[in-house]
Amino acid sequence: MKYTFRNLCILSCVLILLSGCAADSPFKSLFGKEATTNYSKNDLPTLGSTNFEPVEISRVGNTGTLVGQKVIAFRNELSKLQESIKQNNDELQNVRSSVINNAIDYHNTTAAMEAKLQVGTTPGNPIMYQMLQKTQSNVVIMDENANTLNKIYNQAVSDMSVVNNLQESIRATYSVSGAVDEDHTQLRTLENECNQTKLIINSLLSEVESDYGRQIEYTNTARRYLVSLDRAIKVGSYGINNAPLPPAQNQQFMTSNLPQNKPIRREGRKPQSIENGVKGKPLFVAKFNHDNINYKDSLQRTIKAAQSKNGGFHYEVVSVSPVNASNAVSDLAQKQAVAVFEEITKAGVSPDKIDLLSRRSEQATGAEVQIFVK
Repeated sequence: MKYTFRNLCILSCVLILLSGCAADSPFKSLFGKEATTNYSKNDLPTLGSTNFEPVEISRVGNTGTLVGQKVIAFRNELSKLQESIKQNNDELQNVRSSVINNAIDYHNTTAAMEAKLQVGTTPGNPIMYQMLQKTQSNVVIMDENANTLNKIYNQAVSDMSVVNNLQESIRATYSVSGAVDEDHTQLRTLENECNQTKLIINSLLSEVESDYGRQIEYTNTARRYLVSLDRAIKVGSYGINNAPLPPAQNQQFMTSNLPQNKPIRREGRKPQSIENGVKGKPLFVAKFNHDNINYKDSLQRTIKAAQSKNGGFHYEVVSVSPVNASNAVSDLAQKQAVAVFEEITKAGVSPDKIDLLSRRSEQATGAEVQIFVK
């Protein structure tokens, strides 16, 4: 998992591109003002918080015996371990800070993109692609941080091997002849400090391993989501027809993705689980990866335009959550599906023409609501 020269080149190019764009404030021109976005703590990676302080090694005099000389050597070796722990801890705290700051930057950018895609924009908007490149640089940094965590873990594994060998050497020295009482007192002190050091290293290993696993999972989720964003940018919206409508004099609703109206059995208003999902492209998609998602105006326009073409359409409102989503995410998706159901009725659709369904998806990165028509 080394950070290759190719990775560095990619990161450098992305950063140069973004720095050139910054002077013209492309994000400001896109949104009319500097984008301010919302994200919750739940959006950020969950990391350990322990600050690993090395053990203070006791300093005592040289007894002049053979065992006393060994005690001095053991003490020096243990002191080197404390320095290694300090360096690992410093690097760990730095990478944790980088992980969180980079995640905040990533979520600020993706939230701004989501807000624009919820209401719709021009297909292939170049400013949106600039923002996508910025999030790609965030993913590069995520990979770099994961590599650093892996490096810290490997160093801690090496330290654990050293402390184990040191423990065995200290215990074996008790049986060496020619020692004075002070030698054994110092050996016991060193053995105790060695045990404390081992506990610290073991705890550090546990937290770094957990941090690394979460960072890898977080990075993979981000990478998959950028693929979803790329698809949305190409069409200018999350759904097929929820982009802003053209001026009234040229207004034309595209119906190529809308099937002819067919009778369908009513499933009930409580979301019903479906294994394979519904077929075809969604008419509308609302993603709820952040708080305060504004989708209602776009949804109303989409439904009213569809109704103007065919008042007999039957709608399926599907709450979608990731395959391994928590109950909280699934509940959020279903709650928002009910809210979308209510919004559709406000657009003049009879409730008996709306089905509430739910499903899990490997492509979903958070709670979503998708609308299909039949």
